[in-house]
Amino acid sequence: MPKGIGRILVWWSYFRRGHSVYLAFLVSLANFLVIQYRLLIEQIETLRYFFDSFILFAFTFLLVYIPLATIVGWYDYRKASYPVDATIMVRNNPWTRDFIKALIAIAEGRPDDAKKVLQKWIEEGE
Repeated sequence: MPKGIGRILVWWSYFRRGHSVYLAFLVSLANFLVIQYRLLIEQIETLRYFFDSFILFAFTFLLVYIPLATIVGWYDYRKASYPVDATIMVRNNPWTRDFIKALIAIAEGRPDDAKKVLQKWIEEGE
């Protein structure tokens, strides 16, 4: 691959990561807050009494939402679907599979077998 195209692809990857993980997340959270305030709080008189300004609503929402989202994320990583997802990703990743085979070969005292297993990754990368 020509050097200039590789550089463009690197910057494209940085852009996608920054956009999808951080900026789009923040924009969608702000969008959610505005929509909830306009469609829920402003339309229900009882809620308007408690949240007479958008800032108060946003502050209260974030005060509850951030710890709740953190607890849900922790639970998912520790007890729910993440361990299953990670196992599936590892099992279906050929590099990881070969790396584990090589580690087992090394542990069993067969370093030459480990080199053979990993050699294709060196040749394909050059």
